Amino acid sequence: MKPVITDVGQFAIHVNEVDYLFTPSFLNMTKLGDPEKIVKIFSTIFGEINNFNLNQVMQYVDKTLEACCETDCSVITGYIKGEDKLINIEPLIPVEDKLVLAQHLLKHGLIGEIPPKKNNDDTDYSNEFHAKKFVYLAVAHLGMRESDAWNMSMTAFQEAMEAKFPSPKNDIVSQDDYDSAMSYADSVVGLSC
Repeated sequence: MKPVITDVGQFAIHVNEVDYLFTPSFLNMTKLGDPEKIVKIFSTIFGEINNFNLNQVMQYVDKTLEACCETDCSVITGYIKGEDKLINIEPLIPVEDKLVLAQHLLKHGLIGEIPPKKNNDDTDYSNEFHAKKFVYLAVAHLGMRESDAWNMSMTAFQEAMEAKFPSPKNDIVSQDDYDSAMSYADSVVGLSC
């Protein structure tokens, strides 16, 4: 089995002498569907789960696990077999664990796990995830081959971009932070009304 790089979101499950490797790469994220579907799956799996949407959530959980596994992982997700009479084969891991694993994969595959950089700009919400944008940023800015870039997770991409283009040290205080600190200091010593 290839080495498992847990820092970028990979994990392995060993069942019945078989190793199942799960990788939240950009390529595997595209297996979830079109850019809008990817965001819908993410928001559903991380959203509120109740009796009305539980089946949909679990379908998305299984789809995420299957998309991120190199081999058929139906023994882990559960499946239906039979021709004349269908039999439901239960998954080998509990539903709650499958949910946590799918959330882990989506987090590393779509948003990454490094702390966000502090800035004064508001972040915009997008209802689409275009993996190819990140792949081609990695090709252009990190000098990677396209096939290697497709096999990165978002966490790996963010770490590589941070290594190539490190954040400036915040030795210089922003104007907003300075004004806020001065207002507080003035209020403490009684200089402002």
